[in-house]
Amino acid sequence: MFLGEKVLDRLVREAEHFDNVMVSASRTHSLLERFAAGFYEKGEGGRLWAPIWAATDFSGTRVLDYGCGNGLFSCVLARRGAYVSGVDISPESIRKACALGASLGMNGHLHFSVCDAHHTPFEDSSFDYVVGNGALHHLDLDRAYAEIARVLRPGGRAFFMEPMYHHPLLWLLRRLTPKDHTADERPLSFADIHKARKWFRTCSHREHFLLSVFAAPVHVLGKSAALTVIGGLDRIDQLMMRMVPPLRRFAWLTMLELKK
Repeated sequence: MFLGEKVLDRLVREAEHFDNVMVSASRTHSLLERFAAGFYEKGEGGRLWAPIWAATDFSGTRVLDYGCGNGLFSCVLARRGAYVSGVDISPESIRKACALGASLGMNGHLHFSVCDAHHTPFEDSSFDYVVGNGALHHLDLDRAYAEIARVLRPGGRAFFMEPMYHHPLLWLLRRLTPKDHTADERPLSFADIHKARKWFRTCSHREHFLLSVFAAPVHVLGKSAALTVIGGLDRIDQLMMRMVPPLRRFAWLTMLELKK
């Protein structure tokens, strides 16, 4: 696959940024992560991934963690019995992912490698599932969707948690903290999401966190309290978005489900 100069430059910038985050994250980055933890929670108490865990048996399946970062989510999948291949453009991220897998004694279920997500080394139809957390909005979407479809087996599914484009607080935070984001990332719009229909039989998505994002300070009370409060407020957000569907475009996060 030929990659143009713009895409190659983008890959270099992304790798450098995330290598720096892994080695020495800024105080602002660490603070943002702390106050967003409940929104991005990937366990059974999280609002986005909990329905996936309840409806999907990953035991014995082959899963690609697309943009795996430090490998924490890959380990979550491995604990559920999946055989996970994690890829990331950041060598430092992969180093930490390998160390984590080894420390947990899960190397039999985990394999990590540095590679460009637009062009992975896997054969066609290699995976039952492809998953990602905040990966797509860093990529050239047309190339990424095509690659995900290529490595998925027929009938396979992909799940992606991604930030949305239009939430006003998201825009404010990005303007105030430019060094904590890459120059090329772009949160998804509905038009970006619907591009996936070219490569997948079905493309569904559900949005979360409209007004509930303003409850971020509740994290000072601890994780349990944050998940309880945020979960309750998101249920209200869900009701509002069902009653007034155009509000969905102003949500903070979306969960995509793509089926080949």
